Amino acid sequence: MHAEKIEFTSVGQAIAALDALGSSNSDVMATRAVHVNVFVRGAVGSEALLLKRAYNEVGAEAGISHDAYYEQEGAITDMIVMGTLYQHREVRRVMAGNPAVADLLRAVEAVVEAAAKC
Repeated sequence: MHAEKIEFTSVGQAIAALDALGSSNSDVMATRAVHVNVFVRGAVGSEALLLKRAYNEVGAEAGISHDAYYEQEGAITDMIVMGTLYQHREVRRVMAGNPAVADLLRAVEAVVEAAAKC
């Protein structure tokens, strides 16, 4: 037996690798195999905190500033949003009706979906 690290940069690449194993549900698993980190500059602190909490709920993470985390009034923060394609899409689905984070979600979505096609 041998084990080694493997990284997938696109859904297509993950599907191909899973199919090669003989998997019968590669399409479903592929979005869980591709991890995307997104760097966001200048997010409103309260919006960043709301999004961070949503990512935590799906088992992902978002790093934000101390000021944003502790809800300092007027906080602006950069953030790093980290998760699999599945987790990013799940947050987007759950938060879709929330206008407070709509712009932030669209910005993250654009990066995530572009990365999924690479």
